[in-house]
Amino acid sequence: MARLDDDALSLHLEVALAGTAPRLLDELSAPDRYRRSAAVTDIARQLAERLRCFDIRYDEPALGSTGQASLFPSDLGPMG
Repeated sequence: MARLDDDALSLHLEVALAGTAPRLLDELSAPDRYRRSAAVTDIARQLAERLRCFDIRYDEPALGSTGQASLFPSDLGPMG
């Protein structure tokens, strides 16, 4: 999977959050949990809309074709 540039991702999230309607941000602290949940959902949709400019792909390996990944691939000898 390709790694996203942290600075670019942070900038896009910052711009998306800065453009969030103030009423949504106010709803995050509402005493009613349903209003808070709805606000979180709306903000998540806005962030997802903003992230559409990124091409995020995960190439899943074929099942069973690869073994367990090793933390130290160059040191696969016996212990001792």
